[in-house]
Amino acid sequence: MTRDATKPFNGEEQIEKTLIKDPLKLYLDVEANFDAIRDKAETLLWPENQDEARWSDILDRMAEQAGMPWLPPKGLEQLKGLACNRGLWEDLGNGYITKKPQKKKTSVQVIPETEPDDEGFVRLRVNPQNAGPAPRIHYAEDAEVSTQSPVLSDQFLKTNALRVRFLVVDPSNQYETGDPVVWENKLVIRNRLFEEGGKRKVELLVAPKGKLRYTLDGSEPREGTTYTGPFEIGDGDTLVRVFAECDGLEAKSEFRFPARGQKGVQIDDVKPAQIVNLKKLDSRNKTFSGLKEAKEKGVCFENVTLTVGQGARAVQVMVGEIKVTADYIESILTTVLDQFDSATPVTMSFRKAHFASGHDLKRFAETLGIEIQQGEVIQ
Repeated sequence: MTRDATKPFNGEEQIEKTLIKDPLKLYLDVEANFDAIRDKAETLLWPENQDEARWSDILDRMAEQAGMPWLPPKGLEQLKGLACNRGLWEDLGNGYITKKPQKKKTSVQVIPETEPDDEGFVRLRVNPQNAGPAPRIHYAEDAEVSTQSPVLSDQFLKTNALRVRFLVVDPSNQYETGDPVVWENKLVIRNRLFEEGGKRKVELLVAPKGKLRYTLDGSEPREGTTYTGPFEIGDGDTLVRVFAECDGLEAKSEFRFPARGQKGVQIDDVKPAQIVNLKKLDSRNKTFSGLKEAKEKGVCFENVTLTVGQGARAVQVMVGEIKVTADYIESILTTVLDQFDSATPVTMSFRKAHFASGHDLKRFAETLGIEIQQGEVIQ
């Protein structure tokens, strides 16, 4: 066979053509040839009669094993990722890989879609995991759960229990029944300022339930006065610190009430501050303006909900009790908005925002037209 002298000689291309002939010695596409490569790796790279092997040893054997086909750069790492993602191998987290992972057990992912309301009710989304095509989710509120417990009719539960236990069963027997998963509610402390007989009084409430203690001198409320009913606070500026406890759950809150006659919420310009109630940026402009302000001031958010679009063409992204930056939120929005046109509505809500100072909080609220009420700021 003669070479066409008019074409430049490409040595790398000729080697590839030789290696991909039968029997294959070079695989250029790991994913397309996954099964064949995995079989070779399990036969040639694992020590004989062992299911577990140190990954660094497998890499060394790859370089030494003449019978192992050649792979693209980082091809073995790609094979490992594909095999683990498909549940065929398992990374044991200690530097070892097993080619015979243990049978997965059922479990459940519980996501609160709302914050507790005034009665402590929360709407939960319950996602079964490793549970086969028709999972059965048993649940028990403030009690132990078993296969005799009620079964969820769908993947949602509205509850004001302190704890809900979930047990997932796979009727197809593909997966073993795992341990119960326990979700815990949060104690929410609220207050009401009112006048009675010319005196200012404060009523405290906790949901779903619990015992309350409070202090008026700035000291630790855990050891404070037991709350038995509304109490007088006088006419001066007053800080009420509150501690709630119920069956192992705890919560703390602070409420500052300005002196009689003073208007608006009193915020110290110097101290760090937090907004601790639901706030919403109800337009595309407000959302991006709010994120711009937040980036400039280093604000972090928790319990964020982003909604893009409307009706059947809507995407909602929720971030729970994780402190995230404005840059992080904006990166999520940018990715989602790639699927929509420039007129698509965007809203953002959050239940907690952290500021370096009270001055930054006030500036943020003023710029975006956010109204701050008594009890919504902690310093």
